[in-house]
Amino acid sequence: MKKIALILTLLLSSSTCFAIVNFTSSTGNLVMRDVSVDGSTVYDSVTLQLNLANGTFTILDATLKDTSFSETALDTITQNGVKIDFMGCVLSGKNQITCKTKITSINQDQKIAVYGNSHVSGFGPVHSYLFDNLSNQYIASTITALDKSATNLSFSIIQGIPVEVKFIYNDINPSATSISSFQPYFWPDTGAVLKDFTDIDF
Repeated sequence: MKKIALILTLLLSSSTCFAIVNFTSSTGNLVMRDVSVDGSTVYDSVTLQLNLANGTFTILDATLKDTSFSETALDTITQNGVKIDFMGCVLSGKNQITCKTKITSINQDQKIAVYGNSHVSGFGPVHSYLFDNLSNQYIASTITALDKSATNLSFSIIQGIPVEVKFIYNDINPSATSISSFQPYFWPDTGAVLKDFTDIDF
């Protein structure tokens, strides 16, 4: 019994901040949903069968969560000479969500800045925000594109060739179940682009 209590304590504290747990006493089955292991591997559900008599358990099922992005754009905006395709947001680790976009310059080669958390001289704070369904606000901690990773990125894009840009948000409230708003901030040579993508599952 002490062994089971210790295992449950560890599972429900350190490694499973997103876990939702149900226990059925008649079968001894303990079902946990949205389980993050070591901040990298995420399971949609894990089912354990507990033997309270001898303090042991058996893993009945462990289903990996689909953390892949959509193959096709969920939404698209064309503004100031660029097209931005939104590919979705996924639970990418312990208390972490990653949102993926693709940006394409329509008429010319140009430079682009992507802001996660910045202050632009003469303009003020410039952030890429995310709001969960509980109205919590988050600012992107990391942006990745073209094998670069930073809080804010600047790079060149070639006309007609899409570039994948990901926005990473940490310390997500474990009670959140969806995203009410994702607001990536792009600033190409042709002018700033701020889009509000709404009602997103993860």
